[in-house]
Amino acid sequence: MSPVVFLLSLAGLAGGTYLIRRLGVRVGAQASSPDDAAAPAPARVWIDRATVVLIVAVAMSNMFFEGHELVGPARPIGVGVGIVAAVCRVPMLVCVVIAMGACALLRLLGLP
Repeated sequence: MSPVVFLLSLAGLAGGTYLIRRLGVRVGAQASSPDDAAAPAPARVWIDRATVVLIVAVAMSNMFFEGHELVGPARPIGVGVGIVAAVCRVPMLVCVVIAMGACALLRLLGLP
C-alpha cells in the first residue's frame, strides 16, 4: 500500500469517526427532552446506524484482506463463530476470545 493511499484512508476514517462523534453530541443535546423519553429522535437513530456502518466497514475490510492479499478461511470462520456467540448474547470480551480461539484452532489444524 502506498503512503498516499494509507494517509487518505486514515484521514477518511478519522474524519468519519470525528464527524459521527460530533453529530452524536449535538443530536443528543437536542433530543434530550424529558417529554418523549420513550421515542428516540429520528436523527439519533440515523447517527446510531451510521456508527454501526462505519464499524462494520472497518471490520469487514480487516476480516477478508491483509494488505492486498485475501486471507485464508480460518479468519472469516473465526469471526463467524464470534458473531454467532454475540447473537447468543455472550459478553463482548468472551465473543472476541471465542473468535480468536476458533481461528487459532483452525490454524493449528492446518487451515491457513
